[in-house]
Amino acid sequence: MFSTECKTDFLGHQVVAHSSWGFSLKDIMGEHKLYVDGKVVDTCAPTFALSNTPVMRGSITDDAGKVHIIEVYARSGWTRVKLRIHIDGQKVAGEDF
Repeated sequence: MFSTECKTDFLGHQVVAHSSWGFSLKDIMGEHKLYVDGKVVDTCAPTFALSNTPVMRGSITDDAGKVHIIEVYARSGWTRVKLRIHIDGQKVAGEDF
């Protein structure tokens, strides 16, 4: 299995998007996980990811009670997966695709 991670800190919280994937004789296997402060907040298991819709979502609530939306985008290639993290609609970490 291969893996890649994308990380950022936001308002004192660590946000990590992790992707692992591999090949078997029958299929392409993959799994994505979104962590906030080390806790899994969303997962998905696509075999092929496109970059136009988020594959995972989460949120962080700040001290004033405002909710900040986390979205993770992924793009599958033949040899790797690219990841990108957006918070409140703005890219904060990851690759351009």
